[in-house]
Amino acid sequence: MRPPIIGWDVGGANVKAALITDSHQNPSAVLERPFALWRDPTRLPEVLAEVAGRLGIEHRASAMAVTMTAELADCFSTKREGVASVLDAFCAAFPGLEPWIYGVDGRFRTVGQAREESHVVAAANWMASATWVARSTADALFLDVGSTTTDIIPIVSGGVDVRGRTDLARLESGELVYTGALRTPVAAIVRAVPVQGSRCRVAAEYFALSADVYRWLGRIDEQGYTCETPDGRGRSRREAGIRLARVVCADMDMLGPDEITAIAEHVARAQVRQVASAIRRVMRRLGPKCPRVAVLAGQGRFIAQAAAETMRLATRDLASEAGSAAARAAPAAAVAYLLAESPDV
Repeated sequence: MRPPIIGWDVGGANVKAALITDSHQNPSAVLERPFALWRDPTRLPEVLAEVAGRLGIEHRASAMAVTMTAELADCFSTKREGVASVLDAFCAAFPGLEPWIYGVDGRFRTVGQAREESHVVAAANWMASATWVARSTADALFLDVGSTTTDIIPIVSGGVDVRGRTDLARLESGELVYTGALRTPVAAIVRAVPVQGSRCRVAAEYFALSADVYRWLGRIDEQGYTCETPDGRGRSRREAGIRLARVVCADMDMLGPDEITAIAEHVARAQVRQVASAIRRVMRRLGPKCPRVAVLAGQGRFIAQAAAETMRLATRDLASEAGSAAARAAPAAAVAYLLAESPDV
């Protein structure tokens, strides 16, 4: 019998892990650990060991599958350096247990092979998720809206039908949109917002995030605001409102709750339009073979839902099949399941 498998998705801002003990059941446990890797990459082994311990399993007896996007963190000069640093962290955290590293070609590699082919294992998490979804859905647009980015992955006739495989190529194709439910600066979503009946340009400063928008609007709670706040203050609704007022160089003595709501709703609609525009671009490329069903995943599934409805797509929430936690951390769950089925191992 195959031992329990931990699937990992190591990003620059979050470490996600999913434990599966049976490849035919939902994950036994899923954890997300916020971690600003760029500030201290040397702490990654400690964080990995902590997460494994919280999963409640003796990690030395487990198989591990890894995918990553952490290599893009600006503490690394190149992606090759970033991949090597993540691999070193796993070797340090789990001596004697070699993890399997997932690549954009859908294959697993040893640590040594991954070091030699860093360009193949860099930013492969979207392929893991889409391949996993394709096991049960032959035709769909897989929409995964995370804390930072949005993936729009076509699945056609049971296969992943993408134009780009690197971050650069995926940005060019519209299959990757750098907008997410938590960490996107408001100034990266809109140039202006409505204020007191007129249009006001926003300050190009790190004053407020998409997390503040959705905290104010009640789409996330304080526990769901897992990233750091721009001003270092708290995550209450009022504190989110203070940050939103600041994007137009105001404060809550100058703007009332209705005016903050108008700003937040405008930003939320603009973000949905960004995602819908990218979906439209992918659909146009696919033409008549484009699926008319969207499978939704990630922390920002509510954004994916609204964008899919804008494009008149039927929707299915991955959470209804894999559980809410696994849908939030789809790549981590996906690599665990894919390793369980892999002929490479």
